Amino acid sequence: MAEIAITVEPSGEAYVALVVGAAPAVRHSVALDALEAAEAVPALDGIVLDFDYYGRVVGLRVTGAADSILAPSLLEAAEPARRSDR
Repeated sequence: MAEIAITVEPSGEAYVALVVGAAPAVRHSVALDALEAAEAVPALDGIVLDFDYYGRVVGLRVTGAADSILAPSLLEAAEPARRSDR
């Protein structure tokens, strides 16, 4: 089973890579805060989906406080971001 790579910035932002191996180039990013459901689901305000050239989801960027958006089990598995990370 593939492992999901999660990195957390000191600012509290995070990145969830949804690919195994080298990260592909991100062609499009879509912020979910504009969705109508964002009023009912506050976490949508802090989520951006990254898509590759073929329109496949390759990552999830958390632009808000990761501890209020991601499940605790994901955060426990996260690594601190290095300078070369996103």
